[in-house]
Amino acid sequence: MDNEAMEGVMLSARTAARLAGRTCRTLQRWCEEGALPSVAVNGKGKRMIPVDALAPLLPLPLDDGLRTLLGRVEGGDGEAALALGLMLMEAGKGAPALAWFQAAAEGGNADAMHWLYQAYFQGLGTPRNRTLGIKWLAEAALRGHAIALRQIEQLRLGP
Repeated sequence: MDNEAMEGVMLSARTAARLAGRTCRTLQRWCEEGALPSVAVNGKGKRMIPVDALAPLLPLPLDDGLRTLLGRVEGGDGEAALALGLMLMEAGKGAPALAWFQAAAEGGNADAMHWLYQAYFQGLGTPRNRTLGIKWLAEAALRGHAIALRQIEQLRLGP
């Protein structure tokens, strides 16, 4: 891979694995074998992988917009993780979307929590789990999510 490509958006093995639907260990092995380019960024052996090298493994077409979004995701931007999850859900990739909703929810994003509720409650990209869905609905409501608050109220009042 040339230097210009290596200067683009770089992803940690963890982010790259989640995005590509592979394990971190698989990607690390590919890097060690030279099948996937990477750059070591510290003395602890942390590898950063150019997003362009992952293009064949990605669940969405790689364009400049997605590159920018992935750069924000790598930087820990919860709104970007939610946006990526929504893009994946819209593309019919429910299972990969859940990982990004989860990442955003763990950062306190109430919209992502509400999406997790919908996914688990309705079985979108995951086996249906109403208990887990209600847990995420309650979490979203606790953070003031307006729709979740109304839905919780409806559950309390019943039909």
